[in-house]
Amino acid sequence: MPVMGSVNRLQWEVQEDFEVRGEQVWLSDSGRRKLVNLYERRKEETWKHPVTGYSLTYRRLLELEVRLLEKEWCGEGGLFGQLVLR
Repeated sequence: MPVMGSVNRLQWEVQEDFEVRGEQVWLSDSGRRKLVNLYERRKEETWKHPVTGYSLTYRRLLELEVRLLEKEWCGEGGLFGQLVLR
């Protein structure tokens, strides 16, 4: 979602951020840095968990969902919120 949002906001520079090699298009060094930066910023945004009610960063939320899924598989159901990202 952060990448699509950045495309819609015209944050990518075709000449700087992409390399065309034959019929393939690759991210350049600056494009890769931009992608990683977008991803890292997204992980620092907060989101409210639907089951626990806690407001967490996406970084912490992904870890929590994995732990809750593990509990679900071990028979302690009802906590896994099935994270749906917008």
